[in-house]
Amino acid sequence: MKKLVLLLGWMLAVALGAGWGQVTSERVRVLYPDPGLAAYAEQLAREAEAALDVLEPLFGAREGPVVLRINDTVDFFNAYATTLPRRTVELLAPVPAGAVVDLRSPSVTYLLLVHELTHTRQLSFHERPDGRPPLRLGLVTERSAPMPPAWFVEGLATFMESRFTPGGRLDWAFTQGLINALLEEGRFPDLAEMSLYTYDAWPRGLTRYLLGVRFVHDLIERRGWDAVLNALRAYNTGLVAPPSFAEAWERANGRPLEAEWRDWVEGERRRAAAYAEAAQPRGDRVASGRDPVLSPDGRRLAFVRRSGVWVAARDGSGARRLARVQPQRLWWADADTLIYSRYFREGDGVASDVFALDATTGRETRLTRGRHARLAAPAPDGCVYFVRDRAGEAASLQRWCGGRPQEVWRAPEGEHPVGLAISPGGRVALAVAHGGVVDLALLEGGRLRYLAAGRLGVEPPARPPDPCAGAGAELGTGYRRDRYQHLQPTWDGEEALLFLGDEGGVFDLYRLELGDGRVTRLSATLGGVLGAAAQQGAYLAAELDGRGYGIYPLAPLDEPVGPAAPDAAPGGGGPCSAGMPADWRPPERRLERAPYRPWSSLKPYGWLPTGLAPAPNPPYLGLELSLYGLDDTGVYGYRAAFGYDPALAGTPYGAYAYLEAGAGAGVDLAGRTAPLGFTIRGGAWPSRGEVVFGVVPGLASRGFWDRWNWRARLEAGPVWSAASGWRLSYGGFVRAGREGRDPWGYLTGGGYGGVYGGPGSAWGLAGAAWKWGGGNLALEARLAGGAGTPLPLGPGVVGDAVALEARLRYWTRPRWRTGDGWLALERLTFAPAAHGRYDPSAGALGYGADLGVYADAVLFYALPLPLGLRGGWDGGWWWRLELGPW
Repeated sequence: MKKLVLLLGWMLAVALGAGWGQVTSERVRVLYPDPGLAAYAEQLAREAEAALDVLEPLFGAREGPVVLRINDTVDFFNAYATTLPRRTVELLAPVPAGAVVDLRSPSVTYLLLVHELTHTRQLSFHERPDGRPPLRLGLVTERSAPMPPAWFVEGLATFMESRFTPGGRLDWAFTQGLINALLEEGRFPDLAEMSLYTYDAWPRGLTRYLLGVRFVHDLIERRGWDAVLNALRAYNTGLVAPPSFAEAWERANGRPLEAEWRDWVEGERRRAAAYAEAAQPRGDRVASGRDPVLSPDGRRLAFVRRSGVWVAARDGSGARRLARVQPQRLWWADADTLIYSRYFREGDGVASDVFALDATTGRETRLTRGRHARLAAPAPDGCVYFVRDRAGEAASLQRWCGGRPQEVWRAPEGEHPVGLAISPGGRVALAVAHGGVVDLALLEGGRLRYLAAGRLGVEPPARPPDPCAGAGAELGTGYRRDRYQHLQPTWDGEEALLFLGDEGGVFDLYRLELGDGRVTRLSATLGGVLGAAAQQGAYLAAELDGRGYGIYPLAPLDEPVGPAAPDAAPGGGGPCSAGMPADWRPPERRLERAPYRPWSSLKPYGWLPTGLAPAPNPPYLGLELSLYGLDDTGVYGYRAAFGYDPALAGTPYGAYAYLEAGAGAGVDLAGRTAPLGFTIRGGAWPSRGEVVFGVVPGLASRGFWDRWNWRARLEAGPVWSAASGWRLSYGGFVRAGREGRDPWGYLTGGGYGGVYGGPGSAWGLAGAAWKWGGGNLALEARLAGGAGTPLPLGPGVVGDAVALEARLRYWTRPRWRTGDGWLALERLTFAPAAHGRYDPSAGALGYGADLGVYADAVLFYALPLPLGLRGGWDGGWWWRLELGPW
């Protein structure tokens, strides 16, 4: 009874919007789920207003306020923007763990907001060349402008983050290293590959950000900002579908986009050639992977690949996978144990905690729970240190011993540890981001002692791109690129630290002697170093190369490096001549705090057709339209449906209407799901060939147990129909699995299983086995039963049939694409299947077989479309068109 009361109380609290607050400024509304985040929400409001100050003059008039939503259930640093149902930016963890993003801006959240608010401006830019407004019919899809290619969407936002802060990924050391590595081995993607959101070859999603920003910068530098806006205006002219972006660019600017592309690639090739000339030769590759670390005896090498944590002999032989996980940083605690922190899905969020991995058995043990622990590193006494850094609280270093964590050090405001290493004697080294730089420091007596503050006197082989160069100067005031980053501290004995520095244009390896402060450069690489391991003067380094990440033995340069001269910082006159103050704060704004209530944002935001029902005799066409609403938290959503189907019984003229609403159940197109949500459906809706009237409540659930996921939905309630009177309507499903799926919805790993059912409909189980033939062969199976099994049974089958189907999938990759990827055929998938059934009421046993052929295409750069034709025999021949995999 107590649990029921608690559940009902929670549902009532959700319905009333308990816990959420909001901060409002002139153009921004910040929603926060916990009162402790109020001050952080005010900071975001001020920084968002500052970002809009520089962005709005570039894109023109705004349309309504921007909603910023803080998600405190995710420890992973990221954010995303959408225009559905309104211009919204959701922010996750406020500070990155490690070198996942450029940290040269005094406020990483400001850099992030410039990036995401660029998305909201670009995706709501509807202008046309003739100045006419677009046709408005109230459709949901009208809220976003046509989606340009991936390189343009992310490249433009990444350019803006680089143009209006001293950080950004335009001249980031990782960006230059990646371009160098791709050009080295001739693996540079073409324009079509850059354009596709489904591009999955190395470097996959990084392509659109890091190569995209350089291409966008080149276009703006040579053609100016108006060229970008004119191309977007031309791209907005499609009535049903947009033209190709290459066509829009040429129409607006008079030069083929392919020619612009060739010019840019040639410029990058010249810059990469200068790096190649200055780079030292590398040895033979030991292993493919990153984050190398040597065992205490030096005999074994552990490292990380995309597929998980691996261990091998020091020379790379005998490599075997220990676990399918992705650590933030990997360490040996002793001869048999690896220690790391990692992200994992938990409930409806992403947590981070400390884990131990047995290097013999591959068994993983979770050491901390709910600590939001990042950058874990083992100490020689068996304890583990980790960093905790969350929105609304100061960063801290904590120590876990025998199940009990305790705080060791609390960071002052504005200081954020992004690297951690413990020496063999127990000394604590940190990489700390503060004021737009990242410095190395030792923790001594509860205080930080910074070690190598200041830029190193190392010059890149080629001049980095300047966001203010050429026509880029027309965009307004930016900031000088005068910051540096010293990352990923690693102990080399007890009296020296290795670290990565970015002064040379790519991340290279340096060694700091703690006694006299002398810095030595150990590497001069083409792609840059991603991590290193040292033992008795021998080094292994993970480098970027054309195949991804490779681990190589490093012959150290041992080149002494002094500090940079006072006037060595780049930048002179012009719009980017000023440095961004280390204690930068956005201008003060008039802000208002208030409790959040969802009702004001629940008005409908658009409609879509949601159902077609052809009736052949007499010939009619049934149609259903749905009107959508969603509040600004994404928790509360509804769908009001209005339909007409002449084949339905029990209602005049086949008309019906109903309302489906919910909280935390994802009822709306973009609604958020939760571990427990609830729904309610009321009105008249189709059910088993007739229209029923009633009100049916339900529960919904969706979430994760680490790498496992679950989904469930159950509903039950009384309904009435003219044909059958009152009856109980119920149904639902429960499904769980450890699965991954590609953009077309095909299974790419793992498996799943579940049950579903309802009276007179069906029940079922589903499962999958995976991977033969190099990863392009999969087997799925399904067991189902009931009067309406979901399998394509032959004509005349009635009764409570039980059916089993097995489907094999094999695909090839023809990869036909238009010049810039506007249309693409990425794969052909063949799916033969066999199924059998048993009808106990008739005592009949049947069987059948079929074949499906799917063209896995991409429309307009961003819309995966698996279009298939399936046909076979089951008591008779049949065929049908299919959209999407089974």
